[in-house]
Formats: sequence, C-alpha cells, structure tokens
Amino acid sequence: MASTGALPQTLKSITATKINELGKQRTLFDKAKAEIRKDAEAATDLHTRAQILLNGVSSLKGYPKNALDKDDMDLDMESSDDDSESEMPNLDMGQLRNGDHSNIRRFLLQGRYDSSISEKTLQRWIDQLENELRYLELKHDHASFYSKLVTEWLAQLDAQNVSDINKDGGSESGKSETGFERVGRAEMHDQRSQWESLVFSTGNHVEAKDIRSYLDGLFHKDKLTKQAFKELRESMQKFGNDLATEGEWLDAKELEWVSNALMKTDLLSAEKTSVLKEFMRNKEVTQEVADVLNMRLSSLESWSWSEDGIPIEMRRQLNGKYRVFMDEDLLDSLMLQYLGTKWAVKLREVFTSFLRSRAWTPIHEKIPEEYIERRNYFYGKVSRPESRNINDLRKTTYNEEYFMSQLPESIDEGARNYDDSSQVKSALNTKHSLLHRLITESLIQKNLRGEFTAIRSDYKWFGPSLPHTTVITVLEYFGVSRKWLNFFKVFLEAPLRFVQDGPAAQVQIRKRGIPMSHTLSDCFGESVLFCMDYAVNQGTNGNILYRLHDDFWFWGTGKDCEQAWESMTKFANLMGLEFNEEKTGTVQMGEAQKSQILPAGEIRWGFLVLDAEQGKFIIDQNQVDQHVEELDRQLSSCKSIFEWVQAWNGYFGRFFANNFAKPALCFGRDHIDMAISTLSRIEFNIHDLPEGFFYYPVELGGLELLNPFVNLLSMRENIKQTPHRRLQKAILANELRYYEAREKFEKEGSNSQTTLRASIDQPLSFPSLEEHNQYPETFSPAFHSAYCDLIKVPEEKSVANTSDLRKNMIGLKSPTGRASKGTIGPAWSSMTPYWRWVAELYHDEMVHTYGSLAAVNREFMPLGVVKTLKEGRFRWQG
Repeated sequence: MASTGALPQTLKSITATKINELGKQRTLFDKAKAEIRKDAEAATDLHTRAQILLNGVSSLKGYPKNALDKDDMDLDMESSDDDSESEMPNLDMGQLRNGDHSNIRRFLLQGRYDSSISEKTLQRWIDQLENELRYLELKHDHASFYSKLVTEWLAQLDAQNVSDINKDGGSESGKSETGFERVGRAEMHDQRSQWESLVFSTGNHVEAKDIRSYLDGLFHKDKLTKQAFKELRESMQKFGNDLATEGEWLDAKELEWVSNALMKTDLLSAEKTSVLKEFMRNKEVTQEVADVLNMRLSSLESWSWSEDGIPIEMRRQLNGKYRVFMDEDLLDSLMLQYLGTKWAVKLREVFTSFLRSRAWTPIHEKIPEEYIERRNYFYGKVSRPESRNINDLRKTTYNEEYFMSQLPESIDEGARNYDDSSQVKSALNTKHSLLHRLITESLIQKNLRGEFTAIRSDYKWFGPSLPHTTVITVLEYFGVSRKWLNFFKVFLEAPLRFVQDGPAAQVQIRKRGIPMSHTLSDCFGESVLFCMDYAVNQGTNGNILYRLHDDFWFWGTGKDCEQAWESMTKFANLMGLEFNEEKTGTVQMGEAQKSQILPAGEIRWGFLVLDAEQGKFIIDQNQVDQHVEELDRQLSSCKSIFEWVQAWNGYFGRFFANNFAKPALCFGRDHIDMAISTLSRIEFNIHDLPEGFFYYPVELGGLELLNPFVNLLSMRENIKQTPHRRLQKAILANELRYYEAREKFEKEGSNSQTTLRASIDQPLSFPSLEEHNQYPETFSPAFHSAYCDLIKVPEEKSVANTSDLRKNMIGLKSPTGRASKGTIGPAWSSMTPYWRWVAELYHDEMVHTYGSLAAVNREFMPLGVVKTLKEGRFRWQG
C-alpha cells in the first residue's frame, strides 16, 4: 500500500548496522544487569545493596564518575571536574535532572557515619534504583521491538515492489503474494470502462465555428471588452513567439525548479522520483539532463510520443474514485513540466489583467446617486476602503483565492498540489473556506433580503471528456500560434496502454480529454473554464461564480441563480460538456420562491449535505458508514504495523476530519459536536500497550497515530457565541452607529460644502433608521466585521502546561542536539497546540510505563529510515 521505490541501499545498510549494533548493546546490557542483580542480592546489608545498585545504574546510564565516596588516593587518578554537569558526554540531561543520583550518593556517604539514615530510607532508594534498572531494560526491549517493526515494514515494501515489477494481470479473484488484489475491484473495472468510452471516442460533435461565434458574443460586445481582449490576445501571441524562439531554454538552475515542480505533482512513479533526485544531486548529470532537454525543446515541431504507447494505470483515491495516470519517459515529463509551468504562469497573468480591466463587471449594489449625496451630507464624505465593507471583501477574496486558483502565480510557486493541506493556500483550505462563506452568506442574505438560493455543480468526467476541438479552438481564439497548437495537439493525442493488461496491452490513441496531473492540462482546463467565469459575470451583472477547477458554486437571490445557471448551461452545450447530476443541486432558504429553472438535487460536499430548513450542513451518516467499511478493508490489507499507521492516519486521521470541513464560527459548536460524535463511533479500540505509545511522535519511540478529536476539541473551546448571536450584535451596532451619527449632526451640522434642503425655507431632516439601514453590504462596517468573524476558523486552544509534564520534558533533544520542531520537545513554546494536548494527555502513562516521556533512547532507533519511508507516497488498496 505504501510505495517508496528503491530505498537507497546506503540507508538500508545503515539501518541493518544499527539494528545489529543494538543487538550487541543489548547483550552487553543483559550481562551487566545480571551482574548488578547478582551482587545486589549477595549484599549483607541494605547500605551495601543500595551502593551496588547505585554504581551499576549510574554506569549503565553513562553518568559521570563521582569522587564523593572515594578515598583520597583515588582523587589523584580522577579529573578535578569529573562531577561537573556542564561536561557530561553522551548524557541524557532529562534522565540526569529527573533521576540524578548525586544526592543519593551523598546521602549514602552520610549514612556511613550518621545513624539517622534509617533502613526504611535505604529501602526506598533501593526500590527507586531497581525501578530505574527495570526502565532501562524496558527501553532496550522497546528499541528491539521498534526495530522489528521497521524491519517488517522494509520486508513488506520489498515484497510489494517485487510484486509490482512482476504483476501481469490475472483473474479478478487473484491476489499477489502480499495479499493485495492487484487487478482491482469491480468498481475499478466499471470506472475503467466508462473512462475508455470517453477517452477513445470523439463523443458529441463539437463545432469550432459555433465556439468562435459564442466567444465573439462574449469578448466583442462593446469597446471596453474589445480593448481588454485585444490586449490579452496580443500578450499571448508575443509570449508564444518569444518562448518558441528562446536560444538556450534551460540551464542547471532552471532544471532545479522544474524538478521540484514535477515532484509536487502525483505524476512520477516512486522509482522515477528516486532517479530524478539522484540526477539533481550531481551537478554534472544535471547539466547533461538540461542539455538533452534543450535539444528536445529546440525541435518541438518534430516531438512525438513513443509509438509503443505510454503506460497508464488506475489509482484508487480515498473517496472511492479511480484516476488514470500516465507514466511517460522522465525526460518527457521534465520537458512538459517546464512548458506547462511557463504557460500556466502566463495564462494566469493575462486572465488576471482581464479580470482587473473595465470589461469585468465588479460586484456592486445599484445605489441611486441621490442616496449617496444625502449620505455624504449627513454622515460626512463616504469612503469605502476594502477592509470595511462586504462587497469589497467579496471582490478581494475572489480575486486572490478563487480566480484561476489551479494556475501558479509564479515560476517559484511551481505546480500546485490539488489536496495538499500543508500548503498555506492549499486547495483543501480554499474548499473549506468556500463552505464557510456559503453559510455566512446565507445568514446575512436571509437577514437582509429574506431569501437565499445556492446552486452547486461540476462537469461529468471533465478531464477525460473535454473535447480536443474545444481546447484547441479556445487557445487559438486567445492568440496561441499554430506552432504551439500543433504541439498541444500531439500532447493531447497520446498513444496509451494499460499496464494492468500486461505485455500484450492494446495501444489506443487518446481522442478526448486531458491527461491527469500535468500542468499543461491545468492550462487547457482553466483556459476553457475562464470563458464560463466571464459568461456568468456578464450574465448576472457582476455576481461571482466561485470555481475550483470544474467544481463551481453560485449563490444569491433566486433570480441571480437562474441567470447564472442559464449562462452555465449555454456554455456547457457549446463546449461539449455535461453536468454531473450526482454533484448538481439547488438549496433555497427563507422566502425564496421555488424555481422551475434551477437544477434539482441536493448540495453536497464530502460527508456534508446542506439542509435548507436548518440552514446548515449536516453529516450524512450513511455515507460515513460506507467509508467505515472501506477503512476496515484498507486496515485489514496492511501487512506491517507502520503500513497500518499510514492507512489509519490517511483515512481516519485526515480523510474523515477533512470531509466534515474545518470548523468556523458560522457553523457553530453544533458542527464540532456532530463531527466528534461521528468520529467516536468509528474509532477502533486499543488495549494493553500505553496509549501514549500509539500517539507520541516517532522520535520518542511512538507510532505517531493522528488523533482528530484533539484538533476539534481544541477549536471548540474558542467558539464562544452562536452565529445568530454574532449577527444580532452587528444589527445592534449598526443601529447604534445611526443614533451616534444623528446626534453628531444635530450638534455640529454637516461639514459638506453644499446645503441640502427639503424646500427653500425648510432644511432637510436627518434620514430615518430605515434609510440608514439600506445597502449595508456597501456602507456597514458592523456587517463587514460580523462577516469576517463568521468565516473565521477558530484557533486551537492550548492545554495548560502542568509541572509534572515540565519536569519530564527537560532534556528531550533531537539527535543533533536541537529540540524537535513542532512535536513534543523541551520547549513548550515550540510545540503546536496538538502536540501540547497529546503530551499532557498521555505523559503520566508514558512515564509510569517507561520511566520518561521517551519509550526508547533515540540513538537506538532507526529514525532515518522511518522518516524516509513515511515520505513515500501511499497507494490505496484496490
């Protein structure tokens, strides 16, 4: 299930050596331990037994020599600073400060002469030292146990890699030696059949002339639009010409960013990723690769795919869907990544310039000039900075987070990961933010207009079904030259063969669709869908279509949504696309009139379904149950503990929590409680071993299982009011602002240069509260503030740092002597709220079981191989 490719032999050798050395140290430890116990049991009095145990444990722990109980003749043989804590080589400072024996040694010396040191006290020291001896033995046991887990993982991966190399299909019931179903499940075959029916046929006939006529209607309707489009087209033409005539395309430095961008995609196999990394380590090899790529780029007009066919394979995603990935030649991948990134950055640039032009209708309210004049007169000059009104916030958010979100802004940014939640502006975070905005908008718009309507849809098999005629026609319309269009056509019409079909696999030419995980494919998809963005903008007089790739959402009044849906439907029909009925739906709230135009169906995302009556997302428990069964299947297929941990973390630790969406104030505490309640019935019970072992980081000898309850509960505490209460506070604040403005006007009058009068003799009276409350999305800072609060993800609340944990944290160091970043370490301030919670929750049990927070000394653990294996891409069973 986890694929890492060929693990570097050096790392394997180091791991084997470390495990072998651990065995030797264990033998020496067992021998020393036996001698200590034998001598202690033979002692004739408690004082002697305590002294023997003290010397033995101190020696095993590597404590420095101590002269407190030495005779004078021995002092000359010892260094004068042997008892200095500042120079203690190989010393675990945490053990020293928590279990330093210098005091016991002092007291034992005192006991030679002082009868106040009772036998009861001596027995207490003996018990303490025997416990420490037991903890040392347990740490060696755990080190051996951990090494066996790593060895098991390596052996499983080796067997799996051999199986991957030798696999040649077979019957559906056939399994490999490792127990995996290599030929796929029934749903894989169903989805493959559907994919092939799309990709290897031209589908519904698409007319280039109809597409051009449609685009003429969009981009040539008035002078402002014509000018903006003319600039877009000219910029594209110049870029294409300049790129095609570059002298030296790539040097070794540029190849570095290309390689990094390529490795961010899910395109390369693990083996090719390893090869690419080896290329980049050797500067001479890097230059050779750059030279070869320059030769290919210089002869793009004659470039073509291998006639033998590009291997393709189906990979199962956590949501149960299969995606088809190409496995082309590594040099071709690098060349296509270079060109794809160059085009992607340029396309985002020109589309963004068009967005900022007068051709694009901004979101706004139709406010009469008379109203603005009156407001300026009574309230002072009205300014509308971006940070103070909802409409400008909507515009800024759309421009920065949603528009062309699939394309990188710069070369340095490279290819974007589709579902990488570790990125600050990841697609997953943007999706969650979209759900927060949807609920926030529903609260505000129902309050202001009494109604709210939302539609959501995506295109059915967008990637595999996108007609090549549509792609080429749109790019040509945008000014891409014939030379580049020919190259793009060759790229699209790739010869493909399924690796699952073995050596005799049929080679077929792609006739429709764009390849998965290629940046050039993102360029093609976004170019086509940009036309839909603009069509909806124009069809709804400036309202926003929130789109993430081909997943799109629109909301507003029922009329607004009808206009948007008509624009999208017209676009889809002309471009040869079909809506995905499973993901298409409408929700109407408040006083919205039921529409006969808008699509039927529910609005769903992840495990959530939008409930119109409650006005919030609820979890579909039936869908959760299906994935619980799949989780059990995945865990049952694991052949090693660490593989099980990877499956658990990926599925339970991240997938379930992500598909409940991140909490936000607009969701309220109810949403977190619903998620926690659902997770509680999924979790598998764990017995016998201390729970800290499962959840503590690998550096401390743990398995690093993720616990999603921690994040949810730590955020729950920071949701201190309901969404409706927050909105009510905005309404009251808006009203208070009215009375303050009226009072000020009555005292000071207007600072306007003009005087407004109802008649010659009658001054104009101050506006009513009803007039004041008009157009709050433009004029109300209180509503803007409420909007910002409602969409906010609550910070994780940190647990309190107890004295017991602080005492046990001292001395936790990484192998390099620095504290581990982020996880459990000696500095509370450097730990994330998650790790603070985990450290506090389980530390009592860890210390009780292992004598410290660490179950094993780090130098005894193969941390290097564990971290390398964890970085390998995980392949789901089936």
